[in-house]
Amino acid sequence: MHYFKRNIGDYHKKAGRLSMLEHGAYTLLMDACYDRERFPTESEALDWCWARSDEEVAAVKFVLSKFFDLVDGRYMQQRIADEIAGYHDKSQKNKQIAIEREANRKAKRERVEHEACTDGHLTTNQEPLTNNQEPEEQDQEHVAADAPTAAQAQAENAGEPVQPKAQRAKRLPADWTLPAEWLTWALADRPEFPEAAMVREGEKFADHWHAASGKNAAKLDWLATWRNWVRNARLPQNVRAFPQPQQSRFTNLPPVNAEEIRARTAENERLGVRRANF
Repeated sequence: MHYFKRNIGDYHKKAGRLSMLEHGAYTLLMDACYDRERFPTESEALDWCWARSDEEVAAVKFVLSKFFDLVDGRYMQQRIADEIAGYHDKSQKNKQIAIEREANRKAKRERVEHEACTDGHLTTNQEPLTNNQEPEEQDQEHVAADAPTAAQAQAENAGEPVQPKAQRAKRLPADWTLPAEWLTWALADRPEFPEAAMVREGEKFADHWHAASGKNAAKLDWLATWRNWVRNARLPQNVRAFPQPQQSRFTNLPPVNAEEIRARTAENERLGVRRANF
């Protein structure tokens, strides 16, 4: 028995005054009794709790004397015994219900198969034919002659288009990584994203859908899901596209003539003018 219900209110009502060491001893003893489904002797209780120091041994012995009853050399507790017995009763009932359910399912399946075989078996009419039945037989022969043969029916059916099977949604594979062609498309669709940032989006995409649960976690077309993800992605705050160069506001200035500037500079030097006034 690897699980038991622990009522916190009842526990603190009965054991609320224990020390921390005694609380630990009591918890270990309860866990061991439920797990082993039997009750210990004093030496087994010390061994189950791994009590080594004098304080630990004293705590285990105190808990045994306070919350367990010594019966035939073993320390028992009625509540634990009732819980274990109830667990086995419930387990046995569930097992019996499962056996009966499987038996009913098997009987129903066999009955359906038997009815299908009975409906598919055609009985032969063994009554003798009379004269007044000959025209009817002739009519049946004409009908049989006009009816398509099995080969013709198979040929006609072969020309019919085969209906495609409905696709089933699937979860993103656990070992999924961003394919190169998906990355290429994403960079072309969102050119403002650096390649490293888009690779990071692929990692976020995988983490999101691996952690998702429920019916929405399965998709028919993961490529389309990735495209929608890329279109809705936001550029990280610390990543910005390079700004476009702005055109100068001084567009009405005349073009600069380098030869004229050099000539004026030489003339100023000859005249001793220190500051050129263009």
